[in-house]
Amino acid sequence: MPRTARRPLRRSSRTLGFTMTLPALVLMLLFLLWPIFTAADYSTTSATGFGDKQRVGAENYARALTDPGLYAAFGRNIVFAAIVVFFSIAIGFVIAYFLFLRVAGWRLLQLLVMIPYIMPLVVTALLWQFMLEPENGLVNTALRTVGLGAWAGPWLTGEGTALGSVSLVQIWVTIPFAMLLIFGAMISLPGEVMEAAKLDGAGHPTIMLRVVLPMVRPTIVLVAFILTVQLFRSFDLVYLLTHGGPVGATTIATLYVFIQGFVNNEYGYANALGLVIGVVLVLLALLPVLKNRAAARLDARRKVDK
Repeated sequence: MPRTARRPLRRSSRTLGFTMTLPALVLMLLFLLWPIFTAADYSTTSATGFGDKQRVGAENYARALTDPGLYAAFGRNIVFAAIVVFFSIAIGFVIAYFLFLRVAGWRLLQLLVMIPYIMPLVVTALLWQFMLEPENGLVNTALRTVGLGAWAGPWLTGEGTALGSVSLVQIWVTIPFAMLLIFGAMISLPGEVMEAAKLDGAGHPTIMLRVVLPMVRPTIVLVAFILTVQLFRSFDLVYLLTHGGPVGATTIATLYVFIQGFVNNEYGYANALGLVIGVVLVLLALLPVLKNRAAARLDARRKVDK
């Protein structure tokens, strides 16, 4: 085909491609970019959600960067995320290994593990509030029954135990997600490696920790990254369980934004806080990309040196 005939075809294909993607671009503009622009606009005002608002420039951002409450909320979020990510992956890995071995009743085990993941969060919160209730809750009742009444405590209402209790509930909800991804990585492992380990006389603990774990480590890193981002965006379960209390002991970053906006009626400041947290999450999401690029450059330099 002559080159002059190819050009109209390329132009028509580009026009068709643009036409096909236009609805998606419009929807992205309306439902993604427009709310961000609106939040950015409100973040430079003294809006309270009621009445008029005045422009304050970057005052809200300067306040956010020096707000001890925000830094404390971020600190709690780091502790919360670290606890949940570690135990969710550790427990999820062990359960995935049992499923990988096809132990007796493994299908029932898989079904039971998935229940917390498919259960509505409102139901989950009500269930655990009942279980952790100080006086008649199932946990404290069981402790008193077996003679460990001294260990019973106000799990969700105690300043020293609230964050750990919320983390426990979040772990219960998050384990199935970690287990599914790790199990998916395990079933794709080459069978020859497992057979060789068994022929060498390795037991299950050795195979699990020295053979399977290194081979699924990339998936575990991915799960840890996804969960970390999700937990810094977490709001609903913590709010349903404690509303950020007691005395702010479970007020994580997103909940702090909610309190500033809808409890303290500082709507403009809450938008500034939300954008600051959004920037932090974007930077967190870019870390794997930067790491992969750095690794690629290092490999390229090694090849050149060779």
